[in-house]
Amino acid sequence: MRGFHCVDPSHDRIEFTGADDEELFQSIKAHTADAHPQLTDSQVREMMAGAAWWKEMATSGNNAGSSPSAYDK
Repeated sequence: MRGFHCVDPSHDRIEFTGADDEELFQSIKAHTADAHPQLTDSQVREMMAGAAWWKEMATSGNNAGSSPSAYDK
């Protein structure tokens, strides 16, 4: 089981899970389509992988405290 959480000032913490990365991606993508439409599929996948881009975003400005990566549950 894979997990990820979204913490954004515009909403409470939201937990996502999936049997694998693709199922997790689909769950996150459904959320971002409404709550974070500026995020591309590539950015969502980078966030899941904990890419350098997301690590910086998750530790700066309004995004501080956001999820740095997907994790195993």
